Amino acid sequence: MSQFAQSDAVPQVSVVCAWYNRADYVRDTLDSLLAQDHPNFEVVLVNDGSRDSKVREILDSYTDPRLRMIHGANRGFTAAIAHAVDQARGAYVAVQGAGDVSHPARLRLQAGALAADQGLVGVGCARENHVIGGARDGERRTVGHTRTRVTTQHLLTEVGCPVNHGDVMFRRDAYMACGGYRPFFRLAQDWDLWIRMSAAGDFALLDEVLYERRVFMADGIASRVDKSLTQARYGRIAKSCFAERKRYGVDIVDLFGLDAGLYLPPDRFMADETAKTAVKYIRAGAFADGTLLADLARREALTARVILAQAVTWLCRTARGRRWVLALAAKIPMKDRRAILSLLPAENS
Repeated sequence: MSQFAQSDAVPQVSVVCAWYNRADYVRDTLDSLLAQDHPNFEVVLVNDGSRDSKVREILDSYTDPRLRMIHGANRGFTAAIAHAVDQARGAYVAVQGAGDVSHPARLRLQAGALAADQGLVGVGCARENHVIGGARDGERRTVGHTRTRVTTQHLLTEVGCPVNHGDVMFRRDAYMACGGYRPFFRLAQDWDLWIRMSAAGDFALLDEVLYERRVFMADGIASRVDKSLTQARYGRIAKSCFAERKRYGVDIVDLFGLDAGLYLPPDRFMADETAKTAVKYIRAGAFADGTLLADLARREALTARVILAQAVTWLCRTARGRRWVLALAAKIPMKDRRAILSLLPAENS
């Protein structure tokens, strides 16, 4: 019997998706899921209170029995995706980003990898990033992996999360055993989850490009410098929680829940990230915001980047100084939030 044999009662794979607006991309996502060559799956989609009425209209136009639509009030992504997993029936859970596209073989190959290796708790894949909106609209870039397996150590030491949330499939029992998504993590909820799940096993990364990730510059995290900074902060908290659990058996999120952010220790990495963001704002002409961010960075820790950001804000106290800083900054290309300060040697984190 095939490992993917159809069950009358329970699907092997549950695809979970949290949706908010983006009505123009609903069909792209759902049609890609319904075109999967895996014979035994369901799709659980939570409409997280989309303001655009077209979202519900389009969702309700689908009659395929594999689709389960849940409409509710807006509670935010973390609560919505957790609700979708709670409603999932499959032994394997595949996350699907809203507006993204899964290639036809995705579910089959990822489920096969989990079935073949009981030491895995999850499986990711290579992907194609597709930029929607902004100056790079239409740009496509394939994102592969430098390794085929991700351990707890990789999740703790890499600057960016090595397992992409939207294209992962994981074991539902491992998810439940570690406590699932935690409401505190408004962002980086995947990083926190992967670190806790990795206590039970590794993540595999398939070489095949099985997923198209849409990078929405108008409303995604990638489009907002301040959200990128907040994402980085949540990621650091997820890592520090691991160290706390290892030492004490409990972490600050366990103890304080949504108030855990009030009890964070100073973080040199975040001082540098905040200083970079301060200079980014100043370069854009937002001097008050940049000055505040530079001061926040100084309160976090005093690093070379923070000192430079403080010097830049000092120069910006006068109109002449601001003109000089803007003229200098305009000559330095900045593709992303790493900004001018990427040119400095890295601080120890």
